[in-house]
Amino acid sequence: MSFPPFSRAIERRMHAIGLLLAPVAVFVLLSLVTHAEDDYPNSSLSPDEVVNLGGRPGALVSYGVMLVLGYGGYVVPVLIGLLAWNRIRGQRPARLLAQSAWLLLLMVTGISTGSLVPVLPDNLRFRIGGVLGFYLGGQMAGALGVDLSLIIGGAFFLVVLGIMIYLCLFRRSARRRHNT
Repeated sequence: MSFPPFSRAIERRMHAIGLLLAPVAVFVLLSLVTHAEDDYPNSSLSPDEVVNLGGRPGALVSYGVMLVLGYGGYVVPVLIGLLAWNRIRGQRPARLLAQSAWLLLLMVTGISTGSLVPVLPDNLRFRIGGVLGFYLGGQMAGALGVDLSLIIGGAFFLVVLGIMIYLCLFRRSARRRHNT
């Protein structure tokens, strides 16, 4: 079946958007992997003394993402990569939204619960959860207490992770068996 020229143009545009987003995902991942606490803008070092492999823009990106999301920031390049892959393959946006929602739910649960672990020093708990995780964890602990928040948060994290694994692995293999 041949598509009208208008549909093919849209398809090519979506493919191009995906190809342009792929390097952005790699850049953000590279910036996060080479994040340094004493890098610009978080220190008195000049912007020219940046250690981050993404340069000054990479240092700014990694600083902002790690400040807000902590270790949950590693989800950001995955989300950008999912968007790029979705556009390259020409899949429906609904699938991307579902995948992103599950991934964000897992990330928020993880950073909120991780920021509550009482045996860790405060600075490590903040690095795990960032501002968002520290805030949400504090709200959970204030409402339910630290121990109950850890139990509920950990259980919820494992349930969401189990559902994601089921949807990714077992449901896909069941579809393949059904199609053959």
